[in-house]
Amino acid sequence: MSGYHPERLPQDRIEAVLHSVISQHVAMGWRLESRFANQVVFVRGGQTNHAAHALITFLLCGLWLPIWIVLAVVEQEKRTVLSVDEQGRLLQGGMPYQGFAPPPVQRFNGNAQAIAMANMRRQLRQQAREHARDVVLARDLRIGRPDLPRHYDDGGLIDVNHVPAPVLTAITGITPEMAEHIVQVRSQVVGFSSAEELAAVAALPPHLTPEIREYGIFLP
Repeated sequence: MSGYHPERLPQDRIEAVLHSVISQHVAMGWRLESRFANQVVFVRGGQTNHAAHALITFLLCGLWLPIWIVLAVVEQEKRTVLSVDEQGRLLQGGMPYQGFAPPPVQRFNGNAQAIAMANMRRQLRQQAREHARDVVLARDLRIGRPDLPRHYDDGGLIDVNHVPAPVLTAITGITPEMAEHIVQVRSQVVGFSSAEELAAVAALPPHLTPEIREYGIFLP
């Protein structure tokens, strides 16, 4: 006799569970480091400003050193890898996760799934913008470059200053003609710094500015 094989969930149900996992971990202080398929990597800590602590220790003739050591131990970087299997179960290292239970997948109707996906994509864009403050990291992760091979999920950002014209049409409302015009103007002004500047310099319709602000990123 063949064993029982649980039914595989549709990908949109799995995405809903992943969104719940991401939201709860971010609320608990974790940062989303990366996502690949149905697996997410969270990181916490590791942000001790050692240069500042070294300066304070020097100025206080070493009195700050014990505090520096304690903070370095407490704030050391921690990483966890979670995944959702085909049945919607949350796993850590291949074993059932013991931290919290994501909401049952049957609670999600079509609208709830769509809202969950939209919120998750928005959160990914916000986190990608934070990572993009480090321009070298942004280039390595290829933030805003869906035209290039990459593993980092930036939530659908478009690097307006570097992508080819066809990619710009991924921003709702930008036609192929507008995209070609943007690329032409971009080459003359050596890039843009914001959605407002792009709209003004390229003479785009005002109603496009909020959409460009949401999905565009302007890397140097």
